[in-house]
Amino acid sequence: MRLRHSAILTSTCLALWALTGCSAPPSDSAPAGKQAETPIATAGDHGVLPSERLADRLLTADDLGPGYTARPAATTGSPEASVEGCPQLEQLGSAVDNPYAMFPNQGKRVFTGAGGTQLTEELYSAPPKELAAGAGRIMTAMGACPSYQLVTATTVAEVRTQTVPVARLGDEQWGQVLTVTVGGRRTIVQQTVIRAGAVLLVLSGSPAEVTVHGQAALAKATAR
Repeated sequence: MRLRHSAILTSTCLALWALTGCSAPPSDSAPAGKQAETPIATAGDHGVLPSERLADRLLTADDLGPGYTARPAATTGSPEASVEGCPQLEQLGSAVDNPYAMFPNQGKRVFTGAGGTQLTEELYSAPPKELAAGAGRIMTAMGACPSYQLVTATTVAEVRTQTVPVARLGDEQWGQVLTVTVGGRRTIVQQTVIRAGAVLLVLSGSPAEVTVHGQAALAKATAR
């Protein structure tokens, strides 16, 4: 099935960027140690936030520290890709069935760190039940197959997936590590998804980057 690069494939696209140096809009390292399970305040009683408010709650390069630059995520020009070998993920390919596409309130920012590392933050807002159902469906599909292929016009990536525990932050949490191999080169990317009330945080990048910046991203995303 052909599908556009979207939040569903953010982790894989980040890995492809690291391996090939391509400039696909959605944007290495070994898995980091276990995150400290330090609870922080959630947005459980917040209402749905418009995109403008979400954009204000995204991390900035200053939040991340020296060596980072930020750019808005491109909204057009994303190349198409085919998922092969994972029917559950293929079924999320159409715009109608992509739960994240159903959330019009969203914000996204891409960061480049020292050495060319990539970190992508996405925020979505919708009624909590809608966010929970949509995120749960996506993460279930992403973890349904231990391996699959992501095929673009120029690249075939072998993707292996592993569900990983996430610190007990927010109301619901999901975590996945993807090992992506292209032409014999391998990189590891982690995606952490946290729902806090009416806000959904999706953070993708190297396991170390996601671990270090996850709490700060959630704290800013759910600030009163």
